[in-house]
Amino acid sequence: MSVLLPHGFIEGFLPTDEHDELLVYAVANEARFKPAKVMRASGRDEVDPLVRTALKLRDLGALTCRLHDRFLAALPDVMKLAGASGKEPRTLELELTAYGEGAFYSRHFDIRIGAGQLQIGTEPGTDRVISAVYYAHTWPKAFAGGVLRLYPFGAGDGTDGAVEIEATDNRLAVFPSWAPHEVLPVRCPSGEFRDYRFAINCWYCRAPG
Repeated sequence: MSVLLPHGFIEGFLPTDEHDELLVYAVANEARFKPAKVMRASGRDEVDPLVRTALKLRDLGALTCRLHDRFLAALPDVMKLAGASGKEPRTLELELTAYGEGAFYSRHFDIRIGAGQLQIGTEPGTDRVISAVYYAHTWPKAFAGGVLRLYPFGAGDGTDGAVEIEATDNRLAVFPSWAPHEVLPVRCPSGEFRDYRFAINCWYCRAPG
């Protein structure tokens, strides 16, 4: 039996000036983006174009502190949307991603499953609890696709009961980190980096137990 997972989104998440500054930063740092890796149960993450083709940048420069504060300030609403309870997660992981022509990320979890590792954050002693994805793009919008598809817990290989969330500019999508999900392929005919689907992946983490 499949169960629909708690999820939701916050529109207009960033003020206009911070949204625009993020896009300027992303485009200006095109050369620093690297191929995004796939999380493996063994802990040896690797680039796998059959599973994921996207670019990422961990360094958010002068935006880091402000974005950190924005995501933490939204925590009460984020926890409600994700159906999270218990001790508040206080540690954040942030990364900036860029999806161009044909980029995708097949069905996966944001936690390690297998090899005795059920829930792992990149910071020692922390577990990912809530995943949040913030979308941003330049105008006019020059890509299509890139939809976030969330699968019901316990669902089979099909898409029955799945929820699709559009990569709407200045939207924050929220869901549990243990939720199966994927990013559908992007179409970006121009091939220009500034036209890509940009997003900040944020993971709210807390100490186990």
